Amino acid sequence: MAQAVPPPGDIDRPPDWALERVPGLRPGVSALRLERLGGGTVNEVFRVDSALGRFVVRLDGPVWRRPGVDRARELTLHRAAAAAGLAPVLHVAMPEAHGLMITEYVEGRLWAADDYRNPAMLHRLGERLGALHRLRVTGVERFDPIQVAQAYAAKIDAAHAEATAAVLRRLAALSGELRDSAVPTCVVHGDLYQGNLLQGSRLWLLDWEYAQVSDPLMDVACVLAYYPAAQRYRRELAAAAGLDADAQAGPLAERVYAYRALAWLWHLARGEHADPP
Repeated sequence: MAQAVPPPGDIDRPPDWALERVPGLRPGVSALRLERLGGGTVNEVFRVDSALGRFVVRLDGPVWRRPGVDRARELTLHRAAAAAGLAPVLHVAMPEAHGLMITEYVEGRLWAADDYRNPAMLHRLGERLGALHRLRVTGVERFDPIQVAQAYAAKIDAAHAEATAAVLRRLAALSGELRDSAVPTCVVHGDLYQGNLLQGSRLWLLDWEYAQVSDPLMDVACVLAYYPAAQRYRRELAAAAGLDADAQAGPLAERVYAYRALAWLWHLARGEHADPP
């Protein structure tokens, strides 16, 4: 490699070795447009245009910013979603090279918090989640919240030990319920934060680092955990995804807690302040 990615800290542009893997670029051929993109807190992301099209180049951010990321699982599930028209097409994937991923660039606007208060937008999201949940993949283990939580907890300061232990006990119970569930597993996005939803010619689901194979109710719970204002329209969101929020009220509430708990542990693992779930 001609140039290594710098250690922790934002970078202004992708290194040359990464740019040279963009379709249409090579040594001596510069990008027609290169700009840093926002929307994420885990990676370094750039728009890069060449004579062959418009692309997004993504590189790993510092290790502390991405606890729990599994690039192999991400690529399997991103590819399945892209084949179904739910995620941008993946052109290059080199997880061993600082997580390099090159996808198509899709025009649109990222969602904002107000979109989660809009029943029409939530209906649209529910329809996309329903399509996602109909996908089946092989070779990916079922999501185990306690396993993820324990990995986060191992990185957390001892000052939070008592609160962390209580959260782990409740997540352990949910993990047992998920293991014993007769509900068929499916692909779930698992991180339906506004920066990961792009409204363009269709609603695109971006950033598959935390995608999993699990119970389809997990994605509805993710939305409600991240955006409590969406609770008012939980029935509409769930119904558009082919689920019944009322009939599954108990399991849904437990999954909402799980996402709040995992988000809390994730922030603590990054050394950031967060309110307990």
